[in-house]
Amino acid sequence: MSRKSALPPRPVRRFPAGVLRAAAVALMGASMGLALWHAAAWPFWQGAVLGACTGACVPGWFVLSRQRRQQTQARDTAARRQETTALLLHDFETQSDAWSWAADRDGRLTHAAERMARELGVATPQALLGESLLRLLRFGEGGPSLAMQQGFRDRSDPQMPPDLVWLMGCLAGQTPFRGVEVQVRSPVRRALWWSISGVPVHDEIGLHVGWRGVVRDVTKLHEQSSALERLAHTDTLTGLANRHMLQSRAEETAKALLQTSEATDEEALSPLSLYLLDLDNFKSVNDHFGHLVGDRLLQEVARRLQDCVDESPYGGVLARLGGDEFALLIEQPMHTVEREALALAMLATLREPWTPEDLCIEVRASLGVAAWSGPAHTASLLLQQADIALYEAKAAGRDLVRLFDAAMGERMVERHLVIHELGLALQAAQRTLERPDLPEAPAPSGRLSVFYQPQYDLGDGRLTGFEALVRWRHPVRGWISPAQFIPVAEETGLVVALGEWVLRQACTEVMRWPGAFKIGVNLSGVQLASRQIVRTVATVLSETGLPPHRLELEVTETSLLADPAAARTRMQALRSLGIRLGLDDFGTGYSSLAYLRTYPINTLKIDRSFVVSLAEGPQGAQADMILRTIVQLGRGLGMKTLAEGVETPEQADTLRRHGCEQVQGYLYARPVPAEEVPALLRAGQGLAA
Repeated sequence: MSRKSALPPRPVRRFPAGVLRAAAVALMGASMGLALWHAAAWPFWQGAVLGACTGACVPGWFVLSRQRRQQTQARDTAARRQETTALLLHDFETQSDAWSWAADRDGRLTHAAERMARELGVATPQALLGESLLRLLRFGEGGPSLAMQQGFRDRSDPQMPPDLVWLMGCLAGQTPFRGVEVQVRSPVRRALWWSISGVPVHDEIGLHVGWRGVVRDVTKLHEQSSALERLAHTDTLTGLANRHMLQSRAEETAKALLQTSEATDEEALSPLSLYLLDLDNFKSVNDHFGHLVGDRLLQEVARRLQDCVDESPYGGVLARLGGDEFALLIEQPMHTVEREALALAMLATLREPWTPEDLCIEVRASLGVAAWSGPAHTASLLLQQADIALYEAKAAGRDLVRLFDAAMGERMVERHLVIHELGLALQAAQRTLERPDLPEAPAPSGRLSVFYQPQYDLGDGRLTGFEALVRWRHPVRGWISPAQFIPVAEETGLVVALGEWVLRQACTEVMRWPGAFKIGVNLSGVQLASRQIVRTVATVLSETGLPPHRLELEVTETSLLADPAAARTRMQALRSLGIRLGLDDFGTGYSSLAYLRTYPINTLKIDRSFVVSLAEGPQGAQADMILRTIVQLGRGLGMKTLAEGVETPEQADTLRRHGCEQVQGYLYARPVPAEEVPALLRAGQGLAA
């Protein structure tokens, strides 16, 4: 409907109703008088009858006049309402994303809006009248099927979308429908989506005569939904698939593979392989060049890996799982040799230095690979095995490939067991330390305790102090070596709580012994990196009452080299508390000699490997020279020297000749529990055996 045709007609000038009624009465009276005048010669009864009939017609005439007037007013009111509705409908269809439609009982359009015609590329809405609504929508799905071309519009075919099939059923069954979304082909827009609603129309006696409804353009909603779906499955930084997408794809493939009952061995073709790759030096790139360069590096890594995958004959889904971790899922049969060859190619493509602008950044990565091995294999297990292989690659020295095998799984189970039970054992030990008055309950995870390694003056054999060593006795596996659980505790961060407990336990127990011996406690690199370490040490000294000069914290060279500036700052803060600092395992690091003079070190602890090598032929001469150099270096820097692992009198004589001041080892005493220290002191009065 055009705006011009929708305007109200020009008003017609009419006389007032009262004037018209007065004129009608006057005309009727005049007619009656004239009739009576002509009927003067009639008999009386005839005149009376004529007058009565004339009098009776007057009220009836007034009633008919009133009805005609009411009908005229009703038609005028309906016309005005129709004009108002037409104007509102016109505004609705031109100013919103929806418009109305109407059809007969067979679904042929009887009303189409201008918006509908424009979107379908039709000149006028009248050109759509008589067209089948389903046929127009079927064009958007790819053109009418052969059945619809031949006129069988009430039949569906397998090519039709489910929404159109449902809409066809609603039209055939005279069922109202709402929000049926269909894609419509349009010559003026690339993608067009409509949401169609409709209700059946019935006449006065209840017969179905047609349809009316509303069409809404939901193209923008579909575009936004598609964009959100892409974001949900895509990594925004690199454009690769994300973790959710990779996991979903792996789960779908694994479920499909569960249909087979045949397992594969290590050398057989495996239909599913998963690669996990982690950059080795990404943190240092972020720290030195900033996160912007780090993001660009991740994009460069994604590009190189994608090129490598595209060049391989296997393809696959490449994803960024987060941070600097990438994954590749291959759904093609591969031999073990082929999996390893592709993994090596991926690492090789990353080794070429990345040179943005005036920078030159070396890129290195570690890679773990796992393969589907049978019906019992799930996607989560495959991901866990690839993660285990990646962990093994990093532990072996980085820039390496490791393929998962059964031995790795056993080691990982052992590692998880250590993590879980060590945490439980630590909780039990902390409760015992906090409430020593309570009886110690048996713990299923075992008992943590502190053993003490005596340290002696090499000149006169006098006992000078102890080194606190943590021990773990498991009720099933017996004594567990610190070499097994300390590295795990450092990786998980549990070493912070464990180290604090050892420090508090050692300071508490040494205060119960006679004498003023010093106590040495090892400090891991994770503890030294913690910002709370200075506060923790100060709190323990205050709560236990141990004089600060009797405490010596021992750090390793590797913990200093991780972040030399931060380590130096924290060590100076610890020295300000009045405690002593020792450098443990000296000589096994990389470049600590260059930094040694800048650290507030009191004691150099010579690693036992040099002491043991004294009696090994030509290597013994080299070890002897190294020992002499370390002792002279310590003396020149004003530091005491203490040799570990002294087991023979010959080793003690050599150390004494070179001027080493203190020793510890099995030649003098083994580590003992706290309960045996008082007896050791009483037996020898502080002298070596």
